[in-house]
Amino acid sequence: MGRDNDGLGGALLFVTGAAVGAALGVLFAPRAGSETRENLADWLKERRAKGEDLLHTVKDESVVKKEAIIAAAKAAKQAYAETNSKHHDHA
Repeated sequence: MGRDNDGLGGALLFVTGAAVGAALGVLFAPRAGSETRENLADWLKERRAKGEDLLHTVKDESVVKKEAIIAAAKAAKQAYAETNSKHHDHA
């Protein structure tokens, strides 16, 4: 009897194994150690820069979305107040 999440667990193990294999392949590639370390350092710098760019993008978008939500809430509150006052005027 297998577990219900064997597919997910198997995929996770595969991805983890692939990442470990790729890292070991880079570390044990037939290059000089200094060249490999330099390439790895450059790769890590690129990933960090892309991560920082993504973080700034997400922060900027969240500010814009927050402002849009606040504006929508104010408009809804105003529409409710206008509708409510019209209802009371007719009564």
